Amino acid sequence: MLAALSAALLTGCWSKFELPERAFVMGVALDQREDGKIEMLTQVYRPSSTEIGKSTSTVAESSVNVKTVDDTVMEAIRDIPIHLGRKAQWSHMRIIIVGEKLARSTNILQTLDLFYRDHEPRDNVSLMIANGKAAKLFEKKPMIEQTTSQQFLRTGESSYRNAAKTLDTTLIDLMLRMKSVQTDAALAYVYEDPKSKETFSAAGLALFKKGVMKSVLPASKVEGFLMLSNDYKAGVVEIRCPGTKLEKETAEVLSLHASLNPVVKGDDVSLGIRIQGQITINEMKCTKINTLQDEEAFVRKIEEAVKRQAAGTLDFLQKRQMDAIGLGNRIYRSDPKAWARLQSNWSSRFAAIPYDIRVKIKLISGGTISSKSMS
Repeated sequence: MLAALSAALLTGCWSKFELPERAFVMGVALDQREDGKIEMLTQVYRPSSTEIGKSTSTVAESSVNVKTVDDTVMEAIRDIPIHLGRKAQWSHMRIIIVGEKLARSTNILQTLDLFYRDHEPRDNVSLMIANGKAAKLFEKKPMIEQTTSQQFLRTGESSYRNAAKTLDTTLIDLMLRMKSVQTDAALAYVYEDPKSKETFSAAGLALFKKGVMKSVLPASKVEGFLMLSNDYKAGVVEIRCPGTKLEKETAEVLSLHASLNPVVKGDDVSLGIRIQGQITINEMKCTKINTLQDEEAFVRKIEEAVKRQAAGTLDFLQKRQMDAIGLGNRIYRSDPKAWARLQSNWSSRFAAIPYDIRVKIKLISGGTISSKSMS
């Protein structure tokens, strides 16, 4: 009897909020207005319901957008209930997108500080930088997902894992990078598709120095970035057919591993890069593989293409003095004393580092028994 009474007294929830009192946030867009105030668009999931006793029902949009403006993110959040009639619940948030104007004018850590400190938002929420206003992108309809926020999340993940055109960075990833000894970082870049105003594309990377956006790495160089970061999941390598402008052959990258070995001698730094991978042939238009020598020649072309991708990206970063691949952090972990000597002018040192790239690719499959061209 005593045990039953104790159990009855101990049961119950510490929070008395009911589901109809909460609005579940799916995504957030943060922009800076001309007067410097924060403009926040909060996308909230709209529950669907049917009228009891009727055979048909009208399906409403799966989400609703609420716009608030204030001096700080917290005050903008506090204004959500006066429009929506519910308190925002942040534990299910999928994505945070920051407009480029805000990203270029304010330290990204200051912009996102509340989401990092508050107990509700998850630290694995994905981050993106928008070309132009972030809120404008949320006004588009999702292609296949239920909400635009979910569409952003899935598009970014797929672009990273299947096409190697962007990077999937979470809030905790950014915070850890910004707290390291070398803070240059990269975030996924999203923009309105110029060919269709109704859709958007996640491709390219926004590059940050000291928390402020400085440049954009184009989508064509992201594969090289992922190679240098040893974060390459899957992608395609193209090689041009000799004597043609448009004809290309392709090979799918099944696996790829890169090792970066910085060598410090006094105040001089050099970099050795070793890349190993496995491929399968996708398209053959001008190459004929009849012998082992033909196969080796084809693989060498792929190796040269991979080397050009990595070198092109590294040259791009060095020209802008952006160590977004984290080379400085590698030096610090292996030799803290050397880093203490180099860190004061690391950006200029990084720009001048000589490097040597060596690539070893193995052909796993030609897609057919003989690996010959169909033509």
